[in-house]
Amino acid sequence: MEQALERYERIKRERERELEKIRKKYNKRLKKNLKELLKRLDDLEKKKIPKNVDERIKRVLEGERKSYVSSLRTALTSIETMEDLGKRLPDLSKFHVGHGKYLIEIFDKEVYTINKLLKGLSEDYTSYYQEVSERELEEVDVNSLLEEIEEVKAAIRSAREERDRLRALSEQKRLELNRIQEEKGLSNLEDRINVISSDIRKMEIEIRSKASKLQKPIKRMRLGGFADEFARDSGLAIEEPDRTIELLRSVKPKLDGKYRKTADWLLKNLPEGAEVIRRKRTELEELKDRRDGILEETASKEKEIWEIERLIEEKEDEIRRLKRRLEHLERELEESLKKIEEALGEAIER
Repeated sequence: MEQALERYERIKRERERELEKIRKKYNKRLKKNLKELLKRLDDLEKKKIPKNVDERIKRVLEGERKSYVSSLRTALTSIETMEDLGKRLPDLSKFHVGHGKYLIEIFDKEVYTINKLLKGLSEDYTSYYQEVSERELEEVDVNSLLEEIEEVKAAIRSAREERDRLRALSEQKRLELNRIQEEKGLSNLEDRINVISSDIRKMEIEIRSKASKLQKPIKRMRLGGFADEFARDSGLAIEEPDRTIELLRSVKPKLDGKYRKTADWLLKNLPEGAEVIRRKRTELEELKDRRDGILEETASKEKEIWEIERLIEEKEDEIRRLKRRLEHLERELEESLKKIEEALGEAIER
């Protein structure tokens, strides 16, 4: 690749010498044409208005000529090179049609001559631009691109190393946290909380299921008070067991078949079941308080781990940004190498 770059630079220097000759040739012609144009403008400015022109038209004509000559002269005197000409061509093109109505009528020969010279400038610039475009080689700084690519690759390696270090630190801190929580019995507490919660749910479901079967017959009795509340909410069997038992005893004689059997089951099992649920709920709250106490004690460790994980995510973002930059640079390098290959007429070994 180094040899190819050296050859490209040699060709580029040769092309620059050719371009310099082209610029000199066209700039020399430009100066000559500008001089001729300015001379024609001077002639137009000094040209006497024919005697047979009406005084009113004469006054308008003088204004048109003064504006036309002054504006075009200002535009022309700001041009020194072909590059200047290229920038001013849009302005110069306006002068083809920018003269006044009477100016073209009275001084048609002079204006047409100036327009022809302006058109010649435009044609010269087109020819100049074509010659320059055919010979000009773009500035291709492959070495800078290669250096930056290596810098970005090094930055990616560094970011990955830092990310991996933070991952290891996070894992270490997580192990320490787990050990501390294990020593304090957090895992056992969680297991007991889950078991007791499950037991409570099963018992509540069983009691509520039985109680819900009695809601319709009790509702039809229209007893009012607690009976109506029970008919709307089967959970009262658990929350208000004494009142529920009292209600069941009062309505049992009015029940028959499956409803009486359900009432008998509740009268037999609800007192103990409700008490067991109450005790288990109390135990569950105590266990949760103990668990929350352990979590509060280790909250600073948890926060430290969270902060490390946040830094890991920042490093991940940095790596993604660097990889996008690397892809962009590699595409730029590939495009630059293709330009060199076009200039050399052969492929470059990557």
